[in-house]
Amino acid sequence: MSKSTKILIGAVVLLIAIYGIQRLTSSNSTTLTINPFAKLDTAQVDKISIDFDKDISMKRISGAWMITSPVDGPASPNQVSMFLARLASNPSAAVVADNLSDSSAYGLMSNAPRLDITTQSGRQLAFRLGNITPDFNGCYMQMTGDNRVLELSTNIRSLAGQSLTDWRDKVIFGIQVSDVAAADFSVGDTLYHFFHSDTLWKVNNVTVPTSTAQEIIESLTGTRAVGFVDTSTHLSKRFLDYGITLKNKEHFAGTLFKTSDQVCLTNSATDQTFVVSSMLPQTLDQELRSLHRTYLTKLRS
Repeated sequence: MSKSTKILIGAVVLLIAIYGIQRLTSSNSTTLTINPFAKLDTAQVDKISIDFDKDISMKRISGAWMITSPVDGPASPNQVSMFLARLASNPSAAVVADNLSDSSAYGLMSNAPRLDITTQSGRQLAFRLGNITPDFNGCYMQMTGDNRVLELSTNIRSLAGQSLTDWRDKVIFGIQVSDVAAADFSVGDTLYHFFHSDTLWKVNNVTVPTSTAQEIIESLTGTRAVGFVDTSTHLSKRFLDYGITLKNKEHFAGTLFKTSDQVCLTNSATDQTFVVSSMLPQTLDQELRSLHRTYLTKLRS
């Protein structure tokens, strides 16, 4: 066999070897990709159960999301919408392990957070969430009944792992100043009676600028909760009592007070005690004092 023939044969063998290695490498590196939420219609979801640090259950009632456990109350529309929108984006997931024994390496132990989602038709989707991926953009998950470990392209874990306070609705009143017909603020022995008559606002029967009256009322009605009190509280200092009557005749009342370590506000409409900004009592006090000094005392002298 000539030298040139041997070289040619060697080159052919080398090319065949390279081709074989490329095929093997390509076959081994191919990752199965699926879309675990492809068949989920989030518009039809009416129950969400999150077993994270604390079991939280939510249900859609008459179009509004309500927390049903461990407390009863409105859920945050924004928080629920963000969660469902993340699922509705139909994120892809790569299969990174087929063996259930590999689950612990991805944070998918038996006590891993579990989510159950149920639609109006009764369709249920259940899965567990593992660790966040090293790039923080995704997380590992495992669908119930499927041993495969999935690397989800979006980070549902951080969103689902919000605290109970984060899942609760922070809106205390949910009304506009234009809805208010009358408002009463009782500070010590002083009563401020706000009354909306036609286009005028009167306080203790004295006409005051509309902007002034509305700003004071909105300081209260526009307040958002920073926390919630679900047990009995000890009142250490009462700042004021209030009563609001709406144009539709609905009425609610409550108290702004301080406990040993936080400022709280009650609302009889929800029978709930909210934790509010520690600056709210000072803001209302300054506004009411200014109103009294500028208009009530001056116009009566």
